[in-house]
Amino acid sequence: MEQFEGPFLSVDPQRCMGCHTCELACAAAHTRAGSIIGAVLARERLHRRNRVVQVDGVKLPVQCRQCQDAPCVRVCPTGATYRTETYTAVDQARCIGCRLCMMVCPFGAIHVATTTVAGQERRAAFKCDLCVNRLGGPACVAACPTQALSLRYPQQEADLASQAAARQFLRSLASQPQLGS
Repeated sequence: MEQFEGPFLSVDPQRCMGCHTCELACAAAHTRAGSIIGAVLARERLHRRNRVVQVDGVKLPVQCRQCQDAPCVRVCPTGATYRTETYTAVDQARCIGCRLCMMVCPFGAIHVATTTVAGQERRAAFKCDLCVNRLGGPACVAACPTQALSLRYPQQEADLASQAAARQFLRSLASQPQLGS
């Protein structure tokens, strides 16, 4: 039986202008207030689950790739990092802030920051959860002014690649001289 493959975020680096809007939208989406201003007025901490980086003059957001066999899940000593059917998550209440998940993430998509858990301040891991509790999907995708971010599904990507390969094959057949003519 084939295991379900959940969605992931994709970035088009040619469209990203490094404005950090995705970071702000992410941070706001994970507050009780649901907005930057509301969170500031309520004195909520803002924790982004992605970050914009610049490499060789190219800017792009980095976020969790929702790995099927996630190294962060395998290394977590408390089970705070875990895999659901569709995404990889962190339970800050179980996290001890050891940073092992951060060290093994091949994408640098996890960071540890101070947060409040059960009324106590402590360090815990944060990473993209695809805004699973947000009706409109990932806040970063909705907020990106250049549409550099998109939510993708593995089967759709495979179907698109197959269609592109078939079109290329048909074009190459059409350009070949007919045998026997």
